[in-house]
Amino acid sequence: MAEAALRKENHALRTVTAILMFFIAGAHYYSKASVGGVLVNDFIFDAGRFAIPILVLTSGYFSYSSDGHVEARMGLKLRHILYLIVIYKLFYLLFSTVLLIAGKVDAQYILTEFLIYSPAVEFQCYNGVTGLESTQPIWFIYALFAIYVLWWLLHKLKVDYIWTLVLAIPIAVISLILGEFLPLAGVRYIGDTYIFDIADILYPFILLPFFIMGYYMHKHSGWLDDRLSNAAVWGLIAIGTAMTFTEVWLVGDSSAIYMGSIVLAFSLFLGTFRVPEDRYRIEVLIYIGRNLSMWMYVFFGAACLMMRWVMEPYADEYWLSEVAGPFLAVILDILMALGFHNLLRFISRRRALAR
Repeated sequence: MAEAALRKENHALRTVTAILMFFIAGAHYYSKASVGGVLVNDFIFDAGRFAIPILVLTSGYFSYSSDGHVEARMGLKLRHILYLIVIYKLFYLLFSTVLLIAGKVDAQYILTEFLIYSPAVEFQCYNGVTGLESTQPIWFIYALFAIYVLWWLLHKLKVDYIWTLVLAIPIAVISLILGEFLPLAGVRYIGDTYIFDIADILYPFILLPFFIMGYYMHKHSGWLDDRLSNAAVWGLIAIGTAMTFTEVWLVGDSSAIYMGSIVLAFSLFLGTFRVPEDRYRIEVLIYIGRNLSMWMYVFFGAACLMMRWVMEPYADEYWLSEVAGPFLAVILDILMALGFHNLLRFISRRRALAR
């Protein structure tokens, strides 16, 4: 698996990444669409707890190299993340200034957004009001940056990465206890504190166990290939899916992680390496997963906010505002990512010609 990943692009992983980004972006539109009395958006958030772990598994997987050259270049990855944060902050500073001029937010909003993340902006929607925090998702970039800093420090200090398990295992265990095991036992409060509020604070830290998992999946890819056949991997995907749906039904409203999410993230990520190179190729999804997914993550907060703003006059139109709205927000996000990607390519070509 590791050698194959170096020889050719994992088109299945690119495709999965694109699809996950569609759901991540669309879910943050916070649609009020429901099926059988269940809000579709709530179900996506609860059942989709495996999405971010797969993205982190990918980062961890490609942070390993047998000769150590990738680990030695961790400083370069840190610079790339800083570059991403600067772009993110500058874009939303400009975007919020437009909102300020339009009278949608005040100056305090811009300051809070720049220093922390944006407060909720409320919009009229079908049967009520919804609030969107356009830059709240930056937590993922911050958390990934912190992991890269840790990896860089360990490499500089020549400390074995296995020691990261001292942090990762307690984080994973506590997350499962708070997000699944205690709720299954009927415990929803610790004192006066709602248990999922605690789990929600802990959730960003869950990135570390999945990053480590991805790293060691690459390091021991031969061992995994010898012991897990294709049938076993597809079976684990089915088991993880069934577990996740069952846990959503039994627990619900989880802000942490499910056991099923772990099984599904591990097996689905591993399964992408088992897809033959010449099969199941959807070029547009491969292109989005390869070139646009990172920029989609940057821009989806703005895309969803803009689409909610556009849809506000049509808040009473259920099918337009709540059903079509999230799909249109995803399309807008893709177009914004595509535009920025092409802008960077244009700048790069101009610089190359100038040399």
